Amino acid sequence: MSKVRPLLFAVLGVLLLAFVLYNVEVGLYYFQYPEEIVHYKLNLTELVSGNCGREQINDDLSDYRESACTSPLGTYHLTDLILAGLGLVCSLAAPVMALRQSGGLRVSRSTAVNFARVRMFVGLSLILIAVADFLGLLNADGQPLDWSGIIGVAVPAFYVDLAMLLSGITMLRKALKALKRASKKSDRYAEPWEVAGAGTFKGSLEKRSGSGPMTVGDLRSALQLDQYEDIFQVGTSSEQDEMMKVGRLCHYCNGQGCVQCGGTGELD
Repeated sequence: MSKVRPLLFAVLGVLLLAFVLYNVEVGLYYFQYPEEIVHYKLNLTELVSGNCGREQINDDLSDYRESACTSPLGTYHLTDLILAGLGLVCSLAAPVMALRQSGGLRVSRSTAVNFARVRMFVGLSLILIAVADFLGLLNADGQPLDWSGIIGVAVPAFYVDLAMLLSGITMLRKALKALKRASKKSDRYAEPWEVAGAGTFKGSLEKRSGSGPMTVGDLRSALQLDQYEDIFQVGTSSEQDEMMKVGRLCHYCNGQGCVQCGGTGELD
């Protein structure tokens, strides 16, 4: 499922952006006037509320040439901007997620810490706004803000405050975990093979395939020792067997040399 997630984010982002742009610039609704066909943008908030039937829209347009469910082309409301922003975020997040899964995107410790601090700040801000709005501190009359007029969707203020509170807590927890992981990585000793290749110059050991600790074979290949004969293997080669034969000590002369051993001190 994790491998399919970048594709889903990309498809969702493109669909949201295409839907918003087509609705605002081209128009999802059209009406046939006696002299011409006029395209209109559909107001998504009114459409979701269920008060926008086709007959009602046609009656309003024929009588007043306008309707609460439609707007002229090129009119952007807050709902359109929110959907377009969500689509843009999904479209940009998809390639980043794909690169992270493939290992092509590596973020330094300082960058990860900065991102975590930004998320922590945003999470704390959402929590403070939600609590302040719930207590009525953001309004002069001591009541929560009228979120229906702000976002254009009829929704109780309690649900908006609860959504901001949960989102802030989630972002804060993830930021704290990221900061904790970054601090653990900084305290841990980095092995030589983990920091190898950090510079622009790479030696033969750093160009080797695979990862993990270096083996004796890697060291021998890097130092080109395989082209030399191992001194410990000289006595085991077949060519040296005849030259390095050792006989037993002559028991007649105790190794001093005699007629029996031919003066060598050894018996074959």
